Amino acid sequence: MLNRNLFVLWLLSLSVLAVPSCQLIDRPEQTPAWIQIDSIQLVDNPNANEGSLSQNITDGWVFINEEMVGIFELPATIPILDEGQRRLLVGPGIKVSTISTLRDNYLFFQGHEQDVDLVPGETLRIEPVTRYRDPAGMYEYRLIDDFEDGLLNVETTEASNAQIFRTTNPDFVYEGSGSGLLEINDTVTAVAIRTEDMQLPQRGKAVFLEMDYYTDYPLVIGLYVNNGQLRDQNIDYLTLNRLEEEGIRFRKAYVSLTSTLAQAANPQSVYIYFAPDIGANGGENGKVILDNLKVMIEL
Repeated sequence: MLNRNLFVLWLLSLSVLAVPSCQLIDRPEQTPAWIQIDSIQLVDNPNANEGSLSQNITDGWVFINEEMVGIFELPATIPILDEGQRRLLVGPGIKVSTISTLRDNYLFFQGHEQDVDLVPGETLRIEPVTRYRDPAGMYEYRLIDDFEDGLLNVETTEASNAQIFRTTNPDFVYEGSGSGLLEINDTVTAVAIRTEDMQLPQRGKAVFLEMDYYTDYPLVIGLYVNNGQLRDQNIDYLTLNRLEEEGIRFRKAYVSLTSTLAQAANPQSVYIYFAPDIGANGGENGKVILDNLKVMIEL
């Protein structure tokens, strides 16, 4: 008799547990509000000497009331499981060193903030605007060369038998009145372009090279490090691939130099170099075009 009573109690307990479980399963899904972001506009910061406003902002890092919703490649229609008056933050995202799997909320751009009213089932179109952050002793924007005058701040190395020069040919100019052009033919056996010497932080602070470029060759970017009394270093970091399509089409690169600087033994000064692999396209004539070279530094 005791065992039968225990069996009945066991069945009753199962029925009680089953009621909330079914309610959880049958609960209707929450209808999201939607935010539509097509692109993020970069505008001038009157408090910063940031140079060109060329950009390739690919992603939006979206936060609601400081809680991260996600990272979205633009354009994007973003579901938000919330409603009412909320604070929206959109961080401008880039591909680090042109690597599609390596994305970052770019440190040197301000986030876009605004109040929004989220209504389930409705789509709110947002047009975010960003700008470079105020330097304020925390950031430095070092302009290397925009090729807008005849005085070049880059040059080919001593081992090169080709020269970079300023071109005003509109077919080869990205923006403004000039770009830096390196023409390569079958008489060129070695070529590399370098910046002037500079001091860059090595304490794990973010350092990025920004550039607009076109190349007919794989283009190696690296650092030459003067280590004082120690042996100097030549550190290749990144190869930018050539375009396989016809015509001149410029691309934007945000090249992270942070980890490369960390490899330097005792840097007294460094320069950035650009070395086209001239044997990679079968010895055909070609061009490398550079514009808007600048280094962005977290102090």
